[in-house]
Amino acid sequence: MHTTSELLIQVLWGLGGVLTFLFLFIVVNKAMRELKERRAATLRKELEPRILEYVNGKGERLGPQLGHLGGFERSVAEEILLDNARFLKGTARSRITAACEELGLVQDRIAQLRHPRWWKRAEAAEKLASMKSPKAAPELIVLMHDEVPDVRMRAARALGQLDTRTSIKPLVEAMQDPNRWSALRIADILAGMGTDAADELVENFNTLPIKARVAAVDCLGRAKSLRAPGLLLRLLTDPDRNIRARAAHSLGLIGDPNFTPDLLKSLSDAEWPVRAMAAKALGKLARPEAVEPLARVLKDKEWWVRINAAEGLRSMGDKGLSALVGALSSEDRYARHAAVATLEGAGVVDQYVGMLASADEKEREQALSFIRKIVASERTDSLMQSAARHAQEKVREQLSRVLKPGEVKP
Repeated sequence: MHTTSELLIQVLWGLGGVLTFLFLFIVVNKAMRELKERRAATLRKELEPRILEYVNGKGERLGPQLGHLGGFERSVAEEILLDNARFLKGTARSRITAACEELGLVQDRIAQLRHPRWWKRAEAAEKLASMKSPKAAPELIVLMHDEVPDVRMRAARALGQLDTRTSIKPLVEAMQDPNRWSALRIADILAGMGTDAADELVENFNTLPIKARVAAVDCLGRAKSLRAPGLLLRLLTDPDRNIRARAAHSLGLIGDPNFTPDLLKSLSDAEWPVRAMAAKALGKLARPEAVEPLARVLKDKEWWVRINAAEGLRSMGDKGLSALVGALSSEDRYARHAAVATLEGAGVVDQYVGMLASADEKEREQALSFIRKIVASERTDSLMQSAARHAQEKVREQLSRVLKPGEVKP
């Protein structure tokens, strides 16, 4: 029988052996990793100049310039190509795709899409997105039915990078299943694919569920498809208020002045989100016939509508700013406050404050008249700060006098 002390010694020896093994394993693993990194850095210095020469137009094919590549050399070449793919465009970007196909890198990653480990499939989809080879489209479409959500989304993003119309339809179909997909994220991908994707959305819009339709309407505005306006104008009268609001916003993004009459009608919509988006869109179109209606909307009871109308007027140049100045005399308190906030943001208030020090008496009187309107609107925070901190003493004196209680206001 072993004594207790002998058993303790054996346990300590065992623990010491395990710890020694772990220490050696960590040291050897780190040494091998550092050796591999040094080898990769050396190989990169050798391969990168030749790869960049090809990318910049030298030679028809990259293979002959690199010669035979082993597995490790291929991985380094892939890293170089994908690093440059992140910021290159045009012909140079197309040559990177051609090189990835020629060296078999596209086929390697397509094969990896069937890997049993999900993170390997996700990695392959991400790298195929950078390679932008249309040859990967069929396998990426299959991967969109993967059981792992992250893999599905990376496959969708990869399809969005491919310059092929075959990748558009599965993305549109994905929006029809909101339980498995984020409609907003798919819409972002489709918006980046240009007018072809938008045209496909127009054709399939009626098949989409309500939640996906809202995202699709946003996509149509961002893509600025020539086929979108007809649908968007019809959607201004859709029963769903969110769709009406997003349709108004998208029409503003497309920016055709001919949309103005329809958007003016939406300023009278019963739902405030629609009125707010219509006001924002009219500001982008900047048509003079919208100035007076937007000035009226400054009296809207909803804050967001008032602010969008004020910002819309601000973006319409001198006529819009004149309407905001006119709103300072409005009987409606909300309209006055919206006008003051926007004029402050546009720098108009500071401009008039500076005129208080003008040598021209007419300019000074004009500035005083304007500032008294601001005081009457009961939004004097900015003026009080200027009265305390303005660089010119004459301006501070004038403001302090106007801001005194009992000052006569015209």
